Amino acid sequence: MLKRGFTLIELLVALGLLAVVLMFVFQTFGFQHATYNVVDQISEAQQNSRAIARLIERDIRNAGYLVPTAASSCGVDSTSAPDVFFVSDTDAILPADQLAVEFADGDLGGETTSDPGTTGSLTVNVDDVVLDGNPSYDVDGDGTNDSDFQVGGGAILVDVGNPDRGVACGIVTNVNTAGNSVTVNFLAVHASAAPAAKDLRLVPAHVYRIVPASNPPRLERNAVMLAKDVEDLQVAWYYDDDLDGVVDNGETRGISGTNYATNAVTGGKLREIRINLVLRTRADDPRNPVAAGIGQARENRGTSIPAADGKHRRVHTATVRLRNLAL
Repeated sequence: MLKRGFTLIELLVALGLLAVVLMFVFQTFGFQHATYNVVDQISEAQQNSRAIARLIERDIRNAGYLVPTAASSCGVDSTSAPDVFFVSDTDAILPADQLAVEFADGDLGGETTSDPGTTGSLTVNVDDVVLDGNPSYDVDGDGTNDSDFQVGGGAILVDVGNPDRGVACGIVTNVNTAGNSVTVNFLAVHASAAPAAKDLRLVPAHVYRIVPASNPPRLERNAVMLAKDVEDLQVAWYYDDDLDGVVDNGETRGISGTNYATNAVTGGKLREIRINLVLRTRADDPRNPVAAGIGQARENRGTSIPAADGKHRRVHTATVRLRNLAL
């Protein structure tokens, strides 16, 4: 019996059909893989937002502990970029029950006469770079803690004798433990006008800021990266300026219509702080590459907001009451 094989035309048709099927399979696989990556990044953004928020909320709750109340917080407010947020560094201060008697009831801070009139770098001479007799950070890398200020961390300067001057704050660029001096790149300053009698204190602080020039943008705490893909940090400060026990209209700074200015606040009247974190996915969503998400305008952020793109975004907002201030 004569056995017939496939003709050339049949083989070509079969190969063509196989190619179509394989193309469909690979396209489906690629689409599902890209979708999985986006969903995975959304989950990562949600987890990061919760972890970051818990850390910031903890720092805010502890703000003002054993330091001048005016030094509890400071910030650089922006309507076109992320805010820079400073909060006093409680990690550098021993609990009250472990402090020496001479420190336990005082407002801890490096006493100084340095009073910056403008933003920029200034070396602040203090009576001691260790506030409580127990250094918390190793600034010279020899394995032994020698300072309560840390390079890359923050510093808040207040005039305890004139709290209406507001606050000054900046990032620490150098600590001289032998000469008891701290070099600070001041990003914001308090009001320059003050009586001759000043009582200036420099307080170590945690500083949260976003580095938008990096790709992707990242959130840093004391110059250490916390998470990537953090697009915005916006902060609002709630004050009780008239001391009536209520935060009235116009007593909130950092919101739309009422910007935050360090030289126009009295820190001891601060009551609550609200933080807003905007996180985004790193990859675009292949299912809707243009309109998957848009930038978020939080608080007084009004310009330079990302337009509709293929990235998903998650927003975390939390309001924390400051428990260490005179409420």
